[in-house]
Amino acid sequence: MSPSLLSRSLLACLLLVTSLACGRRKQPSEEYTQAYLAFGRLTATRLDQAYLDPEMTGIEERLRRVPAESLDAAAAAELLSRIARERQRVQREQDALRSQVAANLATPLPVKEAVPAAPPKAAPRELPAFNGRIETVGVDSLRDRTRAGYGATLVFLYASWCPACRQTFPRVNQVALDYEDRGLQVVGLSLDDEESDLVRYLEKSRPAFPALRAAPYPPGTLKRAVSAFGGTYPEAIPYLALLDGQGRLVAQSRSGLNGSTLAAHIENVLR
Repeated sequence: MSPSLLSRSLLACLLLVTSLACGRRKQPSEEYTQAYLAFGRLTATRLDQAYLDPEMTGIEERLRRVPAESLDAAAAAELLSRIARERQRVQREQDALRSQVAANLATPLPVKEAVPAAPPKAAPRELPAFNGRIETVGVDSLRDRTRAGYGATLVFLYASWCPACRQTFPRVNQVALDYEDRGLQVVGLSLDDEESDLVRYLEKSRPAFPALRAAPYPPGTLKRAVSAFGGTYPEAIPYLALLDGQGRLVAQSRSGLNGSTLAAHIENVLR
């Protein structure tokens, strides 16, 4: 064979081999596709526990069957490596948790000292039945009734026909019961015109303090009687005034003394 013919034959063979090599492109693997989808479903539902699930072993077997010449060979190898790493991590965490639980179970619990039982609360005192006795007094007597001698004195001006007074009355009753033994005196003076109206009201309300009714008085007399102990009568009821053990005014309706603040003010005076 002549040299020129040999050269042409070699060139033709080289072109044929090159064309065949270029025509063989790598193909995706069905095994990898199925394994990847199964891996996604399992980890989404079982989270970390997926790596210890027997189903993960089947996924690994699929990944190992991915052909080396496949387009997905590198991805399959990476996923296999990831599964192995995560399985080791989850296994270590579970082993550490088991060790901690075992240590906790082996440690005796501290013995708590017995807490003495709280003494039983005293039963709430009942309001006394109203005895029907009402003392009619002059409003000027307020000055004498609020003089020093008690730990504290609460002045309460009210009337049976007054809705706001009826709301305040139970609170005054309660502090009269609660603080009687600690030196509280309640001077409750009714401004009812008719004694019969007051009797009917007190039979239901059962006062825990003496029942006093103001005798008819000239205009301005009540205001002067209140000012005698330092108070300012607002021309409206209910009116509350709290005096300390020296007969000095501590608080009154105009300075925030009302049914909801009574106990706190009295506690401050008697402490």
